[in-house]
Amino acid sequence: MPFVPTDQDTLYYEFHQVNRSDQPVETIVMIHSLGTNLSIWNWTIPYLQSRYDILVYDVRGHGRSRQTYDEVVTWRLLCDDLVGLLAYNQIDRFHLVGHGMGGYIGLEFVREYPARVLSLCLLSVPLYYPVKVMPILSGDRQQVIRETNSIMPVAERLLSAACHHVTPSKQELLYEAYSHVSFHHYIQIRDLITAYISAQQIRGVDIPVLFLGGEYDRLFPPSVLALGTILLQNYRFLVVSDAANAVQLDQPTVVAKWIDEHIQKAGDSPDVRVVDKLSAHMQNQIKDFVEQVRQQHESSTALEVEVMGTFRVTVNRQVVLGEWNQRYAKRLLVYLLFHPSVTREQLCDALWPEAELSNAKNRLRVSLSYLKSMLDKHVDDANPLLVADREYVYLRGNIKCDLLDLLEKLQTTVDEPDRERKALLSREILEKTAYPFAMGIFDNWLLAHVEKVEHKLEELARWTAEYYRQNNDLRQSERYMKFVERFI
Repeated sequence: MPFVPTDQDTLYYEFHQVNRSDQPVETIVMIHSLGTNLSIWNWTIPYLQSRYDILVYDVRGHGRSRQTYDEVVTWRLLCDDLVGLLAYNQIDRFHLVGHGMGGYIGLEFVREYPARVLSLCLLSVPLYYPVKVMPILSGDRQQVIRETNSIMPVAERLLSAACHHVTPSKQELLYEAYSHVSFHHYIQIRDLITAYISAQQIRGVDIPVLFLGGEYDRLFPPSVLALGTILLQNYRFLVVSDAANAVQLDQPTVVAKWIDEHIQKAGDSPDVRVVDKLSAHMQNQIKDFVEQVRQQHESSTALEVEVMGTFRVTVNRQVVLGEWNQRYAKRLLVYLLFHPSVTREQLCDALWPEAELSNAKNRLRVSLSYLKSMLDKHVDDANPLLVADREYVYLRGNIKCDLLDLLEKLQTTVDEPDRERKALLSREILEKTAYPFAMGIFDNWLLAHVEKVEHKLEELARWTAEYYRQNNDLRQSERYMKFVERFI
C-alpha cells in the first residue's frame, strides 16, 4: 500500500497518474474535509484523471493514515505533512483543491509556500462565519464526541448535512470514513478551524481562487460563503445546483468541469486578476465597512459570574446588585452562560417546561427585561451585554463563569499526556475546589453539568491516588483516596 513516512507518523496516499506522453502533465492535490478521507474524491477523479496527475491522501487522524494519539495538531504540522508527501512523490508546483478542512490546509500552505501552488479551489470553505452562531451550528456535537471517544454518534447528522440526496452508496462511503477518525484529532482540528474563521485573517493569497458552494448546504449556505470572499481579491464564486456541503459527491461531473475550467483559465492568463481594479476598490470599501460594523458590535465588557458558592455577578469588576432570585433572573443568566446563543422557544422549554407556550413567552419577556435592566446599569447603550432579537437571545462580551472554567480545566487535565504534569494539575484542582457545590439552582440541565464535574473530579482523584501509589508515596495516595470518597 502507498504510505509515506513523516517525522512521527505515516500518511496513506493514492497517486493517479496519466499515461505519460510528450506533453507535460500538471498535478492536482485534493485534500478532504474533517471527518472524511480520500474516498470523498472517488466520484470526481474519473472526470479529471485523463488530463491531470491527481494526488489524494488521508490527513493525519483520518482514514488509513497512522498517527500518535497524544500529539498536538497545528496548521504547521498539517502543512509539513503535505510538504513531505510532495517531496516523496517529486512534485514541485501543483493545483490544490480542498473541501472544508482541506481548504484551510490549502490556505495555510499557500501562505507558507506561495510559489508552489498554481491555483486554489475551495469547496464549502467559509472564511467568515458569525461567532455567535457557531454554538448553534455545533450543538452538543463536541460534548458527545468527548464522552464517547468517537464521532459515530453524530455521523447521522453529519451525513444529512453533507449530501442533498443521500443514497446507499454515499451513506456507505461516509460512514466508512467517519468510523476511521481519531476523535482526539477531530476535536483539535475542529478547534483550529473555529479559531481560523474567528480570526478572519487571510493573508498572502494572490493566486486565482475558485469558491464552490452547495445550493442546499445547511451548514455554510452560499450567502455565508460569498460574504467570506471579501477577504480575497482574485477569486470566482459559483453555486453548485442540487448539492449540499459535499458538492463533489452530489454533483461530481459539474464540480470536475468547473475545477478543470478554473485551472485552464489560471494557466492561460496567470497575471490577469479575476476581479478588476474597480471591483477590487469597491470590494475594499465593503470590507472596511464590514470591519467597522464588526468592531461596533464587539464588546470589551467583562462579565464574571460565580455560581459554585455564593452567587455573585460582576461587570468590569463592579458587583451587580439586585434581587437575583426574582423573575427568574439568576436561572436565566446561568442558562445563557452555558448556552451562548439560544432561541426564545428553547428558553421557554428550559425555564417553564410545564407552561403553555404563550404563557411561557410572556414570562420570558418579563425576565429578559428585568435581567437586562440589571446588567445595563454597568454598560453603555452601544454595547449591551444581553442581546435579544425576535428569535435569538445571547450574551456578548468577555464572559467568564467559575463552573465553566472548572469544566475546561478538568478536561485539559484529563487529556494531559505528561503524567507528572497531570499529577500537578490534578492536585491543584482537587485542593482548590470547594465541595459540595452550593448552586441554589436545581434545574435538571445544570444538575447534569454538576454531575459531570463530580464524575471528572472523582476520576482525577482516583488517577492521582494511583499515580502516587505507583511512585511508592502511600501517604499521598491515601490522601487523594479520601477525595474520592468525597465525590461518591
